Amino acid sequence: MRAASAFLASFVLHEASFTRALRQDEVSMGTTILAVRYNGGVVVGADTRTSVQGYVSNRYAAKLTFVLDRDVDNFIVSSKNSSNSAAAEEGASTCVICRSGSAADTQHLASVVRNEIVGRQLLYRIHGTVTHVAALLRYILVNNELSASLICAGYDHELGRGVIYSITPGGTVFEEKVWAAGGSGSTYILGHLDSQYHPKDDDKCDEGMMLQSEEEALEFVSKAIGLAMERDGSSGGFIRMYVIDRFGKRFVSMMPNNNLRNNAGTILDEDIIQSAAAQLRNFAPAISPVKATNNLSPKN
Repeated sequence: MRAASAFLASFVLHEASFTRALRQDEVSMGTTILAVRYNGGVVVGADTRTSVQGYVSNRYAAKLTFVLDRDVDNFIVSSKNSSNSAAAEEGASTCVICRSGSAADTQHLASVVRNEIVGRQLLYRIHGTVTHVAALLRYILVNNELSASLICAGYDHELGRGVIYSITPGGTVFEEKVWAAGGSGSTYILGHLDSQYHPKDDDKCDEGMMLQSEEEALEFVSKAIGLAMERDGSSGGFIRMYVIDRFGKRFVSMMPNNNLRNNAGTILDEDIIQSAAAQLRNFAPAISPVKATNNLSPKN
């Protein structure tokens, strides 16, 4: 009986430890997220792989969650304040949260922030800003134990420019003048990012030192995330990006160039590339009915 009791106690202890381990290693987004400013707004991007330890649980995860949407928020404010609808149309921010860490924690966090922002808009008839969102994220992270490392980015209508904030799991907020990267894949590309785009003095970063066009910013983000996906086993799928400016957001999807090559390093034929394009359109549509671009042509 003693041996049986000892075995049962040992089994219960190991089962409890195993359960705790599962809870700690919940669905996580070992990921690559990146945001960069350009002259006119920001471009944000992320891969689409969600994993549980070594198992890929979702190949088409959406890690970019909008908490301020210019079109939706204009409707909310103007409908509550119809006499001042023209003023409501004048300025509205667009803000996205780039999520890395626990999928459950970051989804809950984004939902709470969105509900709070909408509630403020309904009560006070004012538009939220990117700075408001970053401050609210900081407050929630400081007062709760959540596994979340975030990038809060978008176009702030009060500042009249693109804004990027990186937020640590402890709630510390940094405003990034140029770019911000996060997730497990970001460690592989920090040197590349610095070599490609690193003003000598971030405090003196002005409009002339930033990327000048939307196309340059898209190329910068897609290339960096593609390099991270090639090295980081927790990053994969395809690249989902958004261009955010004073007019709102535009969706862009792209396959990394390394995914268009076989193990020998040669470029795949046109049929396989077109099949990848069809798969991307069928299984990973844009979240909102906005312009989508599937750039699957390999570059020399």
